[in-house]
Amino acid sequence: MALLTRTIRQFPYGLIDTIEDKKIPEGAASAALDWIPLGDRIELRRGYLLVGEVDDGAGRVSGLHVMVKADGTQVLLKTYARKLKYFDESLATPAWVENGTDILPAAASGEDVLFDNYSSLAGAQTFFSSPSSGLYKLMCANPGSLTDLTNTAKNFAGYLRIYFNRIILWGRLKDLTGIYGSYIDSATYTTVSAEILGASGSTTYTGTLAFKGGGATRTCFGLLPSGTTGAGVETFRDDYNGNLIGSLGGSGTINYTTGAYSITFNGVVTSGNVTCDYQWEDSNNGGLGDFTKSSPRTAGQGFVFRQDDAGGAARGVGIYNDILYCLHVLRTWQLAITTTDTGATNLPYRDKVGIPNFRAYVPTGRGIYYVDDANSNDTQLRLLTLQQLTSLVIPTSVSKKTVKGIILGVDLSNYRFDQAAMIEWGDYIVVACRRQNSAANDRVLLYNQKTGAISWHDYFVSCFAIYNGRLMAGDSISNNVYELFSGFDDDDSLISSNFWDTELSELQIEELKKCKKFVVQGLIGVDQSFDVFMNIDNTSFVKVGSIEGTGSYVDRGNAVLVGSNGVGVNIVGGGSGGVNAYNYEHSIRLALDKFSEIKVKFSATGIGYLSVNQYKWWDLRPKGKRIVKKYR
Repeated sequence: MALLTRTIRQFPYGLIDTIEDKKIPEGAASAALDWIPLGDRIELRRGYLLVGEVDDGAGRVSGLHVMVKADGTQVLLKTYARKLKYFDESLATPAWVENGTDILPAAASGEDVLFDNYSSLAGAQTFFSSPSSGLYKLMCANPGSLTDLTNTAKNFAGYLRIYFNRIILWGRLKDLTGIYGSYIDSATYTTVSAEILGASGSTTYTGTLAFKGGGATRTCFGLLPSGTTGAGVETFRDDYNGNLIGSLGGSGTINYTTGAYSITFNGVVTSGNVTCDYQWEDSNNGGLGDFTKSSPRTAGQGFVFRQDDAGGAARGVGIYNDILYCLHVLRTWQLAITTTDTGATNLPYRDKVGIPNFRAYVPTGRGIYYVDDANSNDTQLRLLTLQQLTSLVIPTSVSKKTVKGIILGVDLSNYRFDQAAMIEWGDYIVVACRRQNSAANDRVLLYNQKTGAISWHDYFVSCFAIYNGRLMAGDSISNNVYELFSGFDDDDSLISSNFWDTELSELQIEELKKCKKFVVQGLIGVDQSFDVFMNIDNTSFVKVGSIEGTGSYVDRGNAVLVGSNGVGVNIVGGGSGGVNAYNYEHSIRLALDKFSEIKVKFSATGIGYLSVNQYKWWDLRPKGKRIVKKYR
């Protein structure tokens, strides 16, 4: 009798649970948690790394954002309760530092906050708002200072994005369906020449520039202090990053928000006054904080577009092909503004194309991904994108697809997206949501844009940000921020909950069969281990063996450096800060009854890197075309 072998080498599909297990393709998972399909292998997800110190107390992170300084340095921000904090990596022990004290009003405590970045001649800036708070501006070089732009005669509070050099705002408590726009930034700058900072006789000069006394919403930029020392005239230049660099070796700092400066010359100023040229702007005067308009309106001024119909409240505004897609609860509008800002088209686009939460979408180069739960029994992840060979933008499902009349994909009906958050991270779309019976988000979905593979992970996330290429998450059940898919240490939940269940397979033998050996190959860390279970003919899983990182079948003589970060950053074979993993190949002897169909489960039981690169059935023996004994 010929002995047969069946090998599974590819894992391109991820989770497929919309059809019965026996009909999904080989290499797919019928159920899975905390394993990532990577095409040539499946890999246990990385850890859950706390960023900075613990912020005690009940709550959730209500906003998470990365602002970028003029020199490209990134600064991580978070909000919770009434607090705004920034992560200061320059400290001996990096820590979260609060901006002021409870800068958000009591009415906005715990309310979700949206941020967006803006850079102009006036410097690198970040604006943020929420419906019950106000409109705020940060100069990125000075994350510890704040400009409160809130002015009921000038602007509004809500959720915001910056498109076309203006703020687009929605979600006003007094107007849930209107879409608002600020001025296109008019670059209204005021120049100050030769402001006196002090008389001769000193080396260091400190104080506050005079511009701030004329208005709390003003910020400055472009400083050029100068003075005469024994070595000659020393002139300073502003690097727009808060530093003043002297032509003769002097140095200084400037806070663009408060106007506070400190300048140290290379020597004592010997004659005349120390003076400074600079500019200032007020974002509430023809800038991003100014939503006013004249009558009749002129190009570049503020606006409001009515989108009042049965679509419900506006939830988000995304841009694709230079058109603003305004996603409401049950309908989406297209808002197309001319390049000269002299005209616009504001029309309903699609019924039943909406989102459940203001973070439940993400604009990308491929289009706008969003969660569609208009039909709660058929929730889907969709992409609003150009239809092939046409100029039409249409929504297509990426969580389900029909192949030869069969719907393949992931069933989302048991999950809730009313607190959803989404972000694009490398090749992945990342979605946070909650299980049906959970009060807070407790699941993260990974969708691979290239392969279409989907996997689930047990993270608690209220909001996302990408910080120096790493995926950051605001916690949905605490005030802390975590780096996801990072490192190899995690709490016990990963060890106790992870699993990858394969398809229910006949192994391409349409009759009863027996198998004597099951061989698994991959990479494993020294402290890692995993169990192998099998389920024959829809019975229950039975443990058939374990693989240990210290086993004799592990090739400890040849290490592979595995990056400490997960998908999209450092991968197997590269990256610093990683650990060593080792090739293993282990044969498990089986003592199974005759079976028609079989399913395998892998479940990690230790801490460290783990992949399954292939598995094979050795010594398969056909036993005749008979019905499984339990069905006779």
